[in-house]
Amino acid sequence: MNIKAIIFDWARTLFDRDNNKEFTEAEEVLKYCQGKAYRMAVVSLVTAKNDPGTTMEDREKEMEQSPLRKYFEMALVTDGDKDKLFDQVVAHFNVPRDRILIVDDRTVRGIKYGNKHGHPTVWLQKGKFADELPSEEMGQPTHIVSELIELLKII
Repeated sequence: MNIKAIIFDWARTLFDRDNNKEFTEAEEVLKYCQGKAYRMAVVSLVTAKNDPGTTMEDREKEMEQSPLRKYFEMALVTDGDKDKLFDQVVAHFNVPRDRILIVDDRTVRGIKYGNKHGHPTVWLQKGKFADELPSEEMGQPTHIVSELIELLKII
């Protein structure tokens, strides 16, 4: 895989929503990616169903204050259409889609977007959405990992 950039999902991919802190391996993974000169961005969707009581402003603050923020060129949050965030980042990176990896814990979001738009994808099959199996509509992820640290074997 000749990856130039990576778009990460935030909640439940890099940030442990259940314990309100970054996953312990997240910084190691991002440091490795930075060392490989991958351009990186993080996107996040805030929904009442999955994030009760959390506003977009709360999420933006959480991401901006995170020790992980320094690794990302862009950190975007929405309470609407996450695909628009992916589109913004892809336009910003200005590299071919097949060179931009998408890492997400949701098959219905990042994996679906990646497959629909020609990106390689990594599904972090862990936590709350681990049983959200890919369907024909979403397509299969390029790679499946059960721990974020496994990403290092892929890239």
